[in-house]
Amino acid sequence: MNNNIGLEVRFLSKYISRYLQSLNKSQDKLTGPQGLILIYLCQHQNVCQRDIEKYLNIRRSTATGLISTLEKKGYLNKEAVESDARLKLLVPTEKASDVVNALEEHVIQLENRMLKGINQKEVENFRKTMNKMINNLLEENSNG
Repeated sequence: MNNNIGLEVRFLSKYISRYLQSLNKSQDKLTGPQGLILIYLCQHQNVCQRDIEKYLNIRRSTATGLISTLEKKGYLNKEAVESDARLKLLVPTEKASDVVNALEEHVIQLENRMLKGINQKEVENFRKTMNKMINNLLEENSNG
């Protein structure tokens, strides 16, 4: 590797995506973000698109595309909120519940594979460093 930390983080992200895709044997071949949305929906109640946007730190248009695809594939339904007609709850279907267990297992396999030979202190330091980098970029964004 080289000394460009941003490029190395991008490589890590790509390797994570490829590893998860290699484990994904479902017919619909869910993408990483689609799988994360399904896991989130199955673990939380009363979820709206805005919640997904915050959780994944994505733009509205990106979330709209992901959610529309999941709805077309039969993984979620949109239900109106009585108190606000503009909002739609994202409700996982039984099909989503069926695949979430496998997806969660894939995430566990990924974590175990990634952290092989890395002790808890190294993981904590990595997380602290990553959070500092994220905060640096957020701070720069809010100042500019």
